[in-house]
Amino acid sequence: MKLTVVSPTFNESENLPRLIRELEEVLAGTEFEVIIVDDDSPDRTWEVAQKIARQDSHVQVIRRQGSRSLGWSVINGFTAARGDIVACMDADLQHDPRILPRMVEELGRRSDLVVGSRYVEGGSVAEWRWTRRLESWLATKLAQWVIGIPISDPMSGYFLLRRNDFLRVHDSLNGQGFKILLEIAANMPGAQICEIPYTFRNRVAGKTKLSRRVVFAYISQLWRLSHAKKDKIHAQAT
Repeated sequence: MKLTVVSPTFNESENLPRLIRELEEVLAGTEFEVIIVDDDSPDRTWEVAQKIARQDSHVQVIRRQGSRSLGWSVINGFTAARGDIVACMDADLQHDPRILPRMVEELGRRSDLVVGSRYVEGGSVAEWRWTRRLESWLATKLAQWVIGIPISDPMSGYFLLRRNDFLRVHDSLNGQGFKILLEIAANMPGAQICEIPYTFRNRVAGKTKLSRRVVFAYISQLWRLSHAKKDKIHAQAT
């Protein structure tokens, strides 16, 4: 199997049918699977996903019960994947699936990690308010300054890599991190990274999960990754 698309979900029952339809359209002719990893959503997203899976052999479902963590959802999905390539994509329909074939093609050329980016030429955040643009800019600059990751959009939740590369860094990943892309990129030093532009679409249904708790989790993640990087540099020097 060539491609596994992992979509972590929480209260995305209204968005899920359309997400699957769009993926079926853009990946027609490609060998692929979609793994919905749901954190036991109160709106029973997992149940909607299971109904779709009974009629669509491309769709698999993992229902996680207990602690909720976006990072662990992605890690669990990538671990269960059967594809040679693993992609992470939100279920809220803000990530444009039409660039997926181009992302896969780029990975096959020379890249190790391909990121769907809002901040390279051709990318856009569409109708965001200036306050949200500022928040995103600050979060992006923090990641670039503190960790030094050479990605224009390190906050992206839309990316793919070879599953073998994921397995190599698997044991070093912390699933409690707010942005799993940061975890993966920080543990792939020297990786060839490519960013593919896309327009970040408006959410169709549901609510954003951004909160003070999420902001604190992000700052904590940057602090941890920064110290881990310093420790590695120190160890290499000695």
